[in-house]
Amino acid sequence: MRKLLLISLLLVPLAALAPREVPLVSNTEPLLFTTTPPPPPHPVALRRVLSGLERPTSIVHAGDGRLFITEQGGLIRIVEGSRLRAEPFLDVRSLVTSGGEQGLLGLAFHPRYAQNGLFFVDYTNHTGAVTVARYRVSADPNRADPGSARVLLTVPKPFGNHNGGQLAFGPNGYLYAGIGDGGGGGDPMCLAQQGTTLLGKILRLDVNANTDSPPFYGIPPGNPFQGSHPMPDEVWAFGLRNPWRFSFDRRTGDLYISDVGQDLREEIDFQPARSPGGQNYGWKVLEGTFCFSTAACPASTPPCGSPQITLPTLEYRHTSEGECSVTGGFVYRGATLPHAYGFYFFGDLCNGRIWSAERRGSSWQVRELPERARFLTTFGEDRGGELYLATLDGVLYQLVPEHPVDTVGLYDPARSRFLLKNLHLAGAADRIVRFGPARSGWLPVAGDWNGDGRTTIGLYDPGTSRFRLKNALAGGAADILVTVVSPSPGALPLAGDWDGDGDDSIGLYDPATSTFYLKNSITNGGFEISFVFGTGGLPIAGDWDGNGRDTVGLYSPAQSIFRFKNSLSGGAVDAQVRFGPAGGGRLPLAGDWDGDGRDSIGLYDPATSTFSLKNTIRRGPADLQFQSGAPRAGWKPVAGEW
Repeated sequence: MRKLLLISLLLVPLAALAPREVPLVSNTEPLLFTTTPPPPPHPVALRRVLSGLERPTSIVHAGDGRLFITEQGGLIRIVEGSRLRAEPFLDVRSLVTSGGEQGLLGLAFHPRYAQNGLFFVDYTNHTGAVTVARYRVSADPNRADPGSARVLLTVPKPFGNHNGGQLAFGPNGYLYAGIGDGGGGGDPMCLAQQGTTLLGKILRLDVNANTDSPPFYGIPPGNPFQGSHPMPDEVWAFGLRNPWRFSFDRRTGDLYISDVGQDLREEIDFQPARSPGGQNYGWKVLEGTFCFSTAACPASTPPCGSPQITLPTLEYRHTSEGECSVTGGFVYRGATLPHAYGFYFFGDLCNGRIWSAERRGSSWQVRELPERARFLTTFGEDRGGELYLATLDGVLYQLVPEHPVDTVGLYDPARSRFLLKNLHLAGAADRIVRFGPARSGWLPVAGDWNGDGRTTIGLYDPGTSRFRLKNALAGGAADILVTVVSPSPGALPLAGDWDGDGDDSIGLYDPATSTFYLKNSITNGGFEISFVFGTGGLPIAGDWDGNGRDTVGLYSPAQSIFRFKNSLSGGAVDAQVRFGPAGGGRLPLAGDWDGDGRDSIGLYDPATSTFSLKNTIRRGPADLQFQSGAPRAGWKPVAGEW
């Protein structure tokens, strides 16, 4: 077995109780996790929310703004914002055996919790058995009723490790429960493949049946093994070693199962939402894609290499960096990380490495986050789909952008409204702001006018050379009025942080003379900076080199070439890139689409209402492409951190 790293470390197997079993054959299939060369780290960071937890094991929401965190010893704690409530939501310490891999391990709120107040917990009882129980909230929304307990399942185990512990409701409203193989070294009785036990399985229960009488659940009609099959009716999938954490993609319903490995490999299993269940994920015949053993397994157990075994979607090898135990996470479906929407996040308990996995057709691109969270026990999501994680030393973190991330928007001049997106996804606007008169001929700008870290909107009136700027994404009158000395009636507005002070200011570009006019303060009058650059085109502004100051660029529609300056001065081009087809009326925009601290470019095609965005200023296809808005002439693109 795997060597003991920390005697009390959650999830890591106990000290070598049995010799390592010799693999049946050498498996030469390449690791699904391997990427050569490795892609750059994903620009996602960890924000410390709070500390003071006692060995957290799961993070759950109940459909409101609170987070509920289970502690291994038997408490459920409530987090409100960045505050940990002193009084626990539920105290089951008197029922729980805690230590090693045992304790209060899982929590799930009923999909109709707001109406019925029911929730479910998973813990190891005083005999070491895995226990699934139901509780009800009291009249106080921050306190459960301890007297409402109803035990649904008690699953005896031969050893203290490998308890599983995850509970989660699927999109069908059924409760899924992960049960480990019973522990010991190498599943000595091959319980994960046995049909005489619930160990080494994922169960699916209908908790809306038999609610008032034992066993307080029913068998969903679609369960794959109900009836005369030797596998128990409750079983949804089997062949699992220790499915410590699993989760459903809240958008697609797909199931991601992280199964903790033995000595060599950690795996992520994938089950599509359309699956009828019944998968055999291979343990102990396989550890990941490595042939392990069939000792003590039933005669019906498929051999290594059998198509009856579902191989992992992702796996990684234990290396000298100290990987030991996979901690499964979630597919990100929040709004704070638009560049990571749809990515699956997971990590390793021992060395705290965290990865994101992006599906690209039939393959995956895996990136490592720049930060680590050593002794990473669990991930969780809030009601909005934002992701959190917790570590054994009691710290709660949120996944946030390493740098601010920009998304796109459109200005509709006919109705003078801004249609803004929170994510790089096709579909309708997430927010609509009406500002200014309709059909006025005014031109849109976007910037952070007050330095609060959020982009807002503005309009420029060429007839009066006046900027009207908003400090909030709301209708009504302008918050700032600025009249400038315009070089010509055809001057085009732009905005940027020209001096790096954290506040955006305004500028104009005169196509007739190829001259930029820029202001470092939002004040009336002339411009502090002016210089000639290029020979015409459409202006953009951005921080191309990541130094904290915006400079300018020009887009030539006829050639579809972007030209950039890294300083606010005339002279030669510092960078140039061809992007997109020439001609066609496409309009340029710029923003930091992936949170790496550098702005890049994009194009908006009014004819098809398509945004095409690049994450680097390099020649090649778009990294992001999606449709938003209506295909209308006259609409103008904007970008910002809304």
